Amino acid sequence: MNNTGKERVDEVSQYYAPIKTLGTISMVLFWSNAALSFVMPYSVSILGKVGTDILQAFFLVLVLTYFSISQVSSLYLVPRAELMRRKNLLSDSFGVPLSHEHTSLYYNNSFSPSVQRLGANTMENALFSKEIASKMLGRKRVIILGYLLGWFFAFSLRYDNLQLLMWITQLVFSAEIISEWLKLEILRFRHERTYEELYYHFLHKIGQDSSRAIANVLNALVNYEAAKSNAGILLSTKDFQELNPILSNRWKKICQELDIKHDMD
Repeated sequence: MNNTGKERVDEVSQYYAPIKTLGTISMVLFWSNAALSFVMPYSVSILGKVGTDILQAFFLVLVLTYFSISQVSSLYLVPRAELMRRKNLLSDSFGVPLSHEHTSLYYNNSFSPSVQRLGANTMENALFSKEIASKMLGRKRVIILGYLLGWFFAFSLRYDNLQLLMWITQLVFSAEIISEWLKLEILRFRHERTYEELYYHFLHKIGQDSSRAIANVLNALVNYEAAKSNAGILLSTKDFQELNPILSNRWKKICQELDIKHDMD
């Protein structure tokens, strides 16, 4: 995934653009809902009954909008983008065009079209994905810790304000904060396992025409794609751009260790 020396082309990235846009909107809606959920229990004393009714209606609209955007992204946009990326992976691996989108320097190995090239491409994907997920998890864990501390603090006040606790609990669980964190943890773990499986596959130099080699690569590919599908999480483009130079150099060294000819060699 290096772009050193030549221009990197990735036409498949156009399918991820609307996901990023909706992701930004969802983030704004999420934090708006978070703020309103803490204000809501005190809205009667601040805004009165009429103001509270309006605020609750507005809050409901925001929640429904957030839910709708989330579903459109996870049920349609993300699967479509991942389908196009999967087609591109297979097209590059076997030299058979499965779509009109073109990529250049997205995968960096010099295997001829074969199962071995598919394995190397999947291994490179797994390397980048597990490291990006790890970087994302650093922020996600801080957010989770903050919410848990906030929840326990509110509970420890013992004001018997059940409505406040209800809103905090709703925010933590119905907004799927913990669920998304766990999905990201599992995604990182499964990508790391896929990477390790393919690393040892190339380390032991299993013949590319053997049934065992084909089975190993296809099993790793299925595990990698299944992990992405089950998580339904889009990895951060910003984190990718920050990590790309470092991971590209690491991938080049890995290729040297495993006698995989790198395209930039």
